[in-house]
Amino acid sequence: MAIEIEQEQLGTLRILALAGRLDTETAADLELALQDLLGAGERSFLIDLADIGYVSSAGLRVLLSLAKQLDGGKGSLRLCGLNAAVTQVFDVAGFSKLFAIFPDRAAALPKVVQGRADFSLGQKVAKLMGVPSGSAPANPAMAELARSVAVLLGIKQPKPAAKPAPQSRPITAPNPVVVITGFFAKLRGVFGGKR
Repeated sequence: MAIEIEQEQLGTLRILALAGRLDTETAADLELALQDLLGAGERSFLIDLADIGYVSSAGLRVLLSLAKQLDGGKGSLRLCGLNAAVTQVFDVAGFSKLFAIFPDRAAALPKVVQGRADFSLGQKVAKLMGVPSGSAPANPAMAELARSVAVLLGIKQPKPAAKPAPQSRPITAPNPVVVITGFFAKLRGVFGGKR
């Protein structure tokens, strides 16, 4: 009997909903799918076992192998939806203490995925740009670049504070055109920014 593996991406979290039996015959299918995902750079997993009726030692071995590969801050693994029979297998094998196990998918979702990560993307961009968290860029050009990246990524900007009246100075030229190249040009291409 084959195992069904449905995949879903929620932010950086890869959700795998399994259905069928996780036994000697099907454990290799799950192991291959997980190795492909790890090879593609996935590091945060939620495995939904709500539709799994049976787990053998081969299935436990695959889950333990994944947990070991993600151990030490290399990633995260959460399990959810274990029925009574599967829970008993985990308890008898001592695996209930080795995994983060949740009653259902909603309980297993990290808070950042549940909508509390409004600033996480902005914080990641700031970190990539070398801006310490909680501070503004010291360089005006860096501040403008940060605003441009935020606009390209769709991050809401706070309204600027009222500025004092500018002192008179000669006007030399209109605002210069900023051409973004390299990494940020690729970002613009990915998110459909104007060219």
